[in-house]
Amino acid sequence: MNIRLEQPQDYREVENLTREAFWNVYRPGCTEHYILHRYRSNPDFIPELDFVLEEDGKIIGHVMYSKAEIVCGDGTKLPAGTFGPISIHPDYKRKGYGLKLLRYSLEKARERGIGVLCMEGNIAFYKHAGFVLASTLKIHYHSEPKESEVPYFLAQELIPGYLDGIEGSYCPPKGYFVADEEPKAFEAYEAAFPKKEKRWQEGQLPQFCQSCGMPLTEALLGTEADGSPNFDYCIYCYKDGAFTGNFTMEEMAEFCAQFVGLYNEHTGRNLTREAYKVLLLELYPRLKRWRLSDGRLPLADSPVKRQLLDEINALGIDGLPKIDDLCVLQGAFVNLAYRLNGSVLKLLDDKKYYWGTQVEKNGTERCFGIACDERYILVGEYGKNGTDAEIVLLKRRHSAAGA
Repeated sequence: MNIRLEQPQDYREVENLTREAFWNVYRPGCTEHYILHRYRSNPDFIPELDFVLEEDGKIIGHVMYSKAEIVCGDGTKLPAGTFGPISIHPDYKRKGYGLKLLRYSLEKARERGIGVLCMEGNIAFYKHAGFVLASTLKIHYHSEPKESEVPYFLAQELIPGYLDGIEGSYCPPKGYFVADEEPKAFEAYEAAFPKKEKRWQEGQLPQFCQSCGMPLTEALLGTEADGSPNFDYCIYCYKDGAFTGNFTMEEMAEFCAQFVGLYNEHTGRNLTREAYKVLLLELYPRLKRWRLSDGRLPLADSPVKRQLLDEINALGIDGLPKIDDLCVLQGAFVNLAYRLNGSVLKLLDDKKYYWGTQVEKNGTERCFGIACDERYILVGEYGKNGTDAEIVLLKRRHSAAGA
């Protein structure tokens, strides 16, 4: 076994190694190889702590380090460091190579005067190299409440006493978000590698919609234009290859804050709507959609949605106002029971997601409910809380002919 500094001629081999090591581990697919690719020209990159591990002349491991900082309560910044990605080829995992590489590099970091390291990882592994939960050292993760014990946020004091009297917050260096900030460049870079299937699998870190922040499950994944899953966004924010609505960060937080009751039920907390909105606005800058500058924010421009709006507004239903927008609705929430010829019918699939909306019927206290998919447009009319529901129109769409 040999550990040495990475050389320019190693770059492509190491990036491919990194891709193999991280694919589908923490999330479907991975971005760590592109982070490494771009980080070598980042001023925070520490080339003296950029190591490869060789076995029988073959590179089987790699680790890189970066400058970081801890922001203290009085606004001062304490120099710190971070590391990663740290990669071991899948054929050599669980054989002790990762720990040997890590311990070697930690000693070199200590020799360079790095007083503390912060990172995200699995405490079950990193505790063997001296890491502890960062909260026990009074270092907080920037997007989590200060009272939280964040299980994946770890730290290690390399120089004894370096953190004496210190309490502060840590944010990963900007370079770690480069794949999200350069989506087209990342897509082109990724296309140069052999194609691999992205998979949602057990053991990955908790995933959150990179637009609204809600927890993601496989059932809630957004969809691309071809119907394939999008692993970054929920179906409510991203459908048919585009965002479902144009929001500023403030507007998104205001919209999501109405669901504070669900958040409190899930977490056992008791936040007010305003306190939850503050929490969301602290979280959003970390999410992919909101890390882009205003001029680069992706806009909602779904051709499916535009076509549906044209078709709905052409129906000429008496009392139905012009529909300017649609959102994504789960069938279970809008699947009303309609009475028809003495029978009770439900026309939607509880597990499907539909484009739809609710609007007041002109001049009445009743509402119209609209739900559409690739085949049908359903317009219903009902009273308060969906009572006395009637079918106004069920129309097969022209685009669904032959389907």
